[in-house]
Amino acid sequence: MKFSELLSPENVINNVHADSKKSVLELISKQITQNTADIKYEQIFESLVNREKLGSTGIGHGVAIPHGRIKNLSKPIAAFVCLRNAIDFQANDNRPVDLFFALLVPDQDENKYLEILSEIAEKFSNKDFRAQLRQAKDNEELYKVLIS
Repeated sequence: MKFSELLSPENVINNVHADSKKSVLELISKQITQNTADIKYEQIFESLVNREKLGSTGIGHGVAIPHGRIKNLSKPIAAFVCLRNAIDFQANDNRPVDLFFALLVPDQDENKYLEILSEIAEKFSNKDFRAQLRQAKDNEELYKVLIS
């Protein structure tokens, strides 16, 4: 699945401040809620937090992929946040995280869920891609890099 199918320009935020795991998950939840009519903030935040309780979604190299399942969601949806300063996210390599690709999927679509997560992780394993994201000057440039 292409990032352009998951991610709208409105759900891409560059150079923002968050100082904890909780605050970045709140930021992501608010952003998606503002741009998606059929999902409530509490649903998103609770889903992301519950997944983090199972283990950090920090995959290394300053990247995290917070994700969760949402009841009655019609299709997968994503948000992307690039923090001004990286934070501790208990990533598997113990490095601070500044790039967050959040994914929400319908709760009934397990196979698609795993397929999309795998595609996201593969794209973010590319060092040059991560560098381009970190060098983006604004939301628009960040979005263009993400969907390229």
